[in-house]
Amino acid sequence: MKKNILIVIFLPCLLFTLFSCEPDNYEGPNAQVFGSVKDALTGELVETELINGNVIRTYEQGFVVEQRRDWLIKNSGEYRNNLVFAGDYRYEMFECNFYPTEGIFSLDESENNLDFFVTPYLRIVNPSIQKSGNEIIATFSLEAGGPEVTLFEICLFAFSDIHVGNYTRFALVNSEDRLQFSPTIAIDNSITYTLKIDLSSNEVFFPYAKNYYFRIGAMASLSDVENSGSVKFNYAPYVVIPLNQ
Repeated sequence: MKKNILIVIFLPCLLFTLFSCEPDNYEGPNAQVFGSVKDALTGELVETELINGNVIRTYEQGFVVEQRRDWLIKNSGEYRNNLVFAGDYRYEMFECNFYPTEGIFSLDESENNLDFFVTPYLRIVNPSIQKSGNEIIATFSLEAGGPEVTLFEICLFAFSDIHVGNYTRFALVNSEDRLQFSPTIAIDNSITYTLKIDLSSNEVFFPYAKNYYFRIGAMASLSDVENSGSVKFNYAPYVVIPLNQ
């Protein structure tokens, strides 16, 4: 009786193991895609940030129920995905630092170069970041992407590597590195803004003789823009400044 019980228990386990080892019929990814998100007016990269940055929401077609796959965009505004399938896709880019956009594209069984052209909420014009004495000083102007855009905040970010941004920055003190506007203000491209970091008050963040990274950011406030959601900072390219050398 005991032997029979053992056989009954063992046989289903053996069958499960055999069937679970059978190869499936699904092929792996057969395409790669890379490209950039660019300003449709200027052709410049629309930069973002490492954490909570811009995302391309993709939906591969041909299925009864769409499944969303997010392609993350690098700080620079570039992206790459080496594990995708050839075919037709629908895409959305909502809750970014540019006007919402959506559309369709197709990928071949090869390496695909695919750029997206968008309208940023804010353009940072003529950015300059320099060290002067014991301060880091940034100057710049702003240009709105549309009439709905007003200015909520500007900031000069500092960090220890290239991923400098709103979520990867030093918590600076005694500096004029950030300005918020409440209520928000109209964008006037004739105004030159100035932001400053007092290095002497923030020595704890700059203790070593090395390169540090600085970046200008500006956040828009919007009215009546469908699918704008949580608006993100617009950025200028980072600047590398060696300190304590």
